[in-house]
Amino acid sequence: MEDSIHEVENENINQRGNECNAVSYLSADRLLEKLFQPELATLYTDLKAYGERALNEPLPTLPFRLYRQFGDTGERKAYEQAYFDRRGRLAAVAMLALDTTNSDALQALEEMLWDVCGEYTWCLPAHLGTGEVDQVAGNIDLFAAETVHMLAEIVTIHAERLDRLVIERVRFEAERRIFTPLYRDQQKFHWQTADHNWSAVCGGCCGMAALLLLKDESTLRESISHTVSCMNAFLSGYGEDGGCAEGIGYWVYGFGYYTYYAEMLREYSDGESNLLTDSKIAAIAAFPLRVHLSGGTYVNYSDSAEQEEIPSGLLSLLASRFGLQVDLPFHIPLFTDDPCHRWAHLLRNVMWSDPAVYGDEGAFKQAERGFIFQNLGWMIAKGSLDTPDTKCTNGDPLQVAISVKGGHNDEPHNHNDLGQFIIHCGGENILCDPGAGLYTQAYFAPGREQLFHISSSGHNVPLIEGQEQSSGLQAQAHVLEAKLAEDGGELNTTLDLTSAYPGAASLACYTRQFHWKMASGDNRNRAELRLIDRFQWKSRMVSLAEPFSSEGDSDVGYSSIVERWMSKVQPEVVKSGNLCWQGVHGTVHMTYDANHWQVFTEAIDTVDHNNVPVTFYRTSLSWTGVLDAMDVRIERPNALETVCEVRFIIEPKMGEFEVSMRE
Repeated sequence: MEDSIHEVENENINQRGNECNAVSYLSADRLLEKLFQPELATLYTDLKAYGERALNEPLPTLPFRLYRQFGDTGERKAYEQAYFDRRGRLAAVAMLALDTTNSDALQALEEMLWDVCGEYTWCLPAHLGTGEVDQVAGNIDLFAAETVHMLAEIVTIHAERLDRLVIERVRFEAERRIFTPLYRDQQKFHWQTADHNWSAVCGGCCGMAALLLLKDESTLRESISHTVSCMNAFLSGYGEDGGCAEGIGYWVYGFGYYTYYAEMLREYSDGESNLLTDSKIAAIAAFPLRVHLSGGTYVNYSDSAEQEEIPSGLLSLLASRFGLQVDLPFHIPLFTDDPCHRWAHLLRNVMWSDPAVYGDEGAFKQAERGFIFQNLGWMIAKGSLDTPDTKCTNGDPLQVAISVKGGHNDEPHNHNDLGQFIIHCGGENILCDPGAGLYTQAYFAPGREQLFHISSSGHNVPLIEGQEQSSGLQAQAHVLEAKLAEDGGELNTTLDLTSAYPGAASLACYTRQFHWKMASGDNRNRAELRLIDRFQWKSRMVSLAEPFSSEGDSDVGYSSIVERWMSKVQPEVVKSGNLCWQGVHGTVHMTYDANHWQVFTEAIDTVDHNNVPVTFYRTSLSWTGVLDAMDVRIERPNALETVCEVRFIIEPKMGEFEVSMRE
């Protein structure tokens, strides 16, 4: 791919000379026309309200005290809130200024562009180490790259009306902060070879700005070569299955900017250079539909949210290019839904959103009934249940799903979560993943695995002999079995998770089996998940619930297992050996062996990625055993294993809370 791009690049640049702005979606007239389409009415109302506030209030400042906050305390929220508000106001006013009768908006736009050009740094303090001057000069992070891209597109769109000095200032700052260190001096940055979102976002944003602003032919050629190299590094982080280890939120970020650059390069080169080709790219494009469970709720491993807004412009473009069946209702995200107020998403949501590529979720036309990501180690099965109480689902089948995670514990935005699983019902992850926590200095510092959102203590995986899962590539889930029925009605998976618990001294082997099955026949009103955890010990373990005598032998050790289930729903004890989580539309019943496992539930109060308080309920099954030193000398291989078997039944929620034991 890279060689063919380089061959085309020289020819096209020589043909076009110093032309720029040859990008159809950066036309002010076309953008204004699109902005007033009926399907964008809600977006425009939201955007206009935000923009008018920006016209009537001073632009937030970035004072020194906020800049130093991260280096002094590790706090990053206050600075970033002001920083992103500035970008948001600039983006909104740039859209309002499309109306040529609004002279106030144009004047405000010029002031805002001038003000952003005068910022000490376009980088976030959290990406600058201690923030010293030598760490600022020539540094390019995600948001410096996003800033130069936004400025480049705004001055391109408004080139005929903006004051010449403002445009020159933008070009000057882009040259000083981005183009000179990156393309002329060829300074090295860690993200240039990163196999995750940084390479696509940083490389793509700088590359798009270069296509729009650079007049020097040789530097422009260098920028294309550099950006294609970054994009290849980004793609190396994906397997042929198209799975994104960082999760759906970072798929939007990384592959979104990959797509945005690819589309601009394609237009710039008159279609000769196309990065949106081959089967691997098609698989990556399909990722959000494969991990969509129902109701706009997704598998949210790593630092992703359950509810994620997929930019409608991005999804529309990919659906049309790759023939994807979108099983989501058509929805254009509001500008204020994105706390970072990203210009790239806003512009392309306006220009590319196409209701025709979206399906009818109510008809349950799922793109796929399940998928196994062979490279990533994720397994997903989806199905639907009949609903006797049709009021709760508007008469539609109740959508249910399960997801299982393998992989390893050294992934980008890693959580120590091997063997994690999600039970989904009716648009809700009832047994869930905590997703991303609040980003602070500690979140990315040594010892991060002790934080709730990152630690295995915040996931549906066991604590073994007091040991959480360890971090690192050596902690891997070895997939022993992964079989999915074509209709998604049955999934059988077995994982060997022994290497995740190196600190469990008595543990010889730990495997986790999942058996998922949808009810068959005319009455499809339930699904079942059987989970079997097998712990094999190096010495015989006897449960303390069983009769035991050490006959005076002092060489006796203890072992323990604590199985854990995470939910935002507080479970209710139906009776001994039976728990129930009541979701909005569905119910999950869990049965277990109460003779050997003790149950307790605790509330854990934390905050999510956006610093919003959230409570998780962690339900634990606890087992304690004792090492029988006398029996070690007796050949009893079957006694070297402890088994925890639980059964989850997923059903539509009844009108009243009624639970019956089902055998």
